[in-house]
Parts: sequence; C-alpha cells; structure tokens
Amino acid sequence: MHKLLLAALTAGAMMIAGAAQAKTLGIVALLANDALNIAVIGGATDAAKAAGWDVKVTDTQASADQANAAMNSFVAQKVDAIFVLAFASSSIGSGLSAARDAHIPVGTWGGEIVPGIVVTTSGRQVGDDSVKFLLDKVGEKADVLAMTFHPGKLCIDRGVAFDEGVKGKSGIKVDYSEVVAPGQVQFGNATAAAWLTAHPPGGDTPLAFWSCWDEPMQGAVAALRQAGRTDVTTVSINGSAQALQLVKEGDMTATVWQPAYQEGKEVFQAILDSQQAGDSWQPKTIEIQGIVVTRDNIDKFMAEHPNGM
Repeated sequence: MHKLLLAALTAGAMMIAGAAQAKTLGIVALLANDALNIAVIGGATDAAKAAGWDVKVTDTQASADQANAAMNSFVAQKVDAIFVLAFASSSIGSGLSAARDAHIPVGTWGGEIVPGIVVTTSGRQVGDDSVKFLLDKVGEKADVLAMTFHPGKLCIDRGVAFDEGVKGKSGIKVDYSEVVAPGQVQFGNATAAAWLTAHPPGGDTPLAFWSCWDEPMQGAVAALRQAGRTDVTTVSINGSAQALQLVKEGDMTATVWQPAYQEGKEVFQAILDSQQAGDSWQPKTIEIQGIVVTRDNIDKFMAEHPNGM
C-alpha cells in the first residue's frame, strides 16, 4: 500500500510539474469576432496546442490602448510569446517595450518589423489584387466609395495599395469613408445607403464600392439589396465565409481571399524558430498569395478550399 501511495504521489507530482512547464501564447486580437481574426487565431491556436502550448486571447475592440494594456498584462502573467493582430507596430510601443524588457518574443499579423518583433505578415499583396480587379471591371471612369480603417495595420496596407492603384487616374473619383468599429457592418450599410442616394441609377459613370475588409461590405451589399440596386461593382478583402456566400449568390462582385488560418500557423512556427535560433534570428515577413474570388471561379475555389465557407 505504501508503495502504491508513493507511486501515485510521484505520478501526481510529475503531472503538476508538467502542467507548470506548459508554455503560453498570449494573443492580442483587433476584433475577436471578426471572421479573419477568428481564422488567424484558429491557425495560431491549433499550431500552439500541437506544440503543447496553452493559448490566451484578449479582444481589444480595435483600441490601441487596450492592445498595450493586454500586452502589459501578458508580460505580467509571464507568457512565453505574444501575437498581436492587425495593429501598427507604432501604436503598441508600451506593450512592445514591456515585452522586450521581459525578453518575450512578439509576432504580429500585419505590423511592421521593429525591435522586439520577430515575425509579421504583409497585407499589401491582397490590396494590390483588389484594386487591380476593381479597375479592370469599371474601366477608366468611375465613382467609387472606398471604406478604409486606419486603426488596423492590414487595412492601412490595403488602403495604400488602393491609393496607389487609383493615383493619376483622372476619371476615377473616390469618396473616402473611415469605418467605425465595432459596428462595422452597420456602418457599411448606413454609409452605402447615403452614397447610393447621392448616386442614383441610370447615370453614364460606373459605380463601385471598395472596402479594406469584408464586414463593412456586407452592410453595403445589404444597402444595395434594400435599394434594389444591381449597378454597383463591389470588391472587398478577406474571403470570409459570409463574403464568399455573397459572391456565390451574385450579390458581391469579388472578395480577395487571404489565407489567414495558414498565416496564423506560420507566425507561431516562426516564433518557435526564433526562440530556437536565439540571437542569430533575423526577423521575417511572411507573404502568402491570396486569391480573387468571383462568381466565375468560386466553385473551383471551394473545391480547392473546402473549409472556405
């Protein structure tokens, strides 16, 4: 009996020690209920758990102050790595400073490489793809409603791509509208409805909506339905399940699918690699090609990406 008790106590102690040794990834989300954030978090979480890590997620509701507070909280909790979603590196200085002082590596999704960040991703390519597709559809002359979002670094990069795409095209008139989030779907609906009133059907100039991510466009598409309008080209970015369904139904012209789940996995792997490499690690930017999904190719896309919806 004594030996059995000793063995049980030893096994229990080993289990407790093993649990204590589990590493933790702290994820700082821009908007934790956004489809693309969910996909990135899912990729990073699956990769982390496969490596034996625990994961904690904080939703900042697109607030840089809350992002810095979350990072400082994770540092106080002594997490082993931090993954920040979609904030510009310049806006998380306090959190980065705390992480650097604690020697905790930070990966970002869409941030810039600065001291303390070991890996990031780029949102520029999908932005380029979106504006190229839009301009190919409308031609040299169009009125465009562009919905931008400067708290999010991915949207900043995509917005730069849009600006450079329309630069010098005198026939392209752009009305910019800065999205308010949370509430981005409702914002897209109200903004599009007002814009449509100012741009009645039957004119000679092609009309278009561009959004730096899908959710404001979902609201804009609802405004089109409410107005009974089919004369507006609609292009957004992310390739969320909802946007893909709208494309399939013919209500949205195109969404540029970004492989967010894979990006989340690769960012976590790069964090692991950076820890193994130590001082020899060189910060890296991950770029994975996106796909412009339209009604013409959505069946093929879904066959190749069955989890897309």
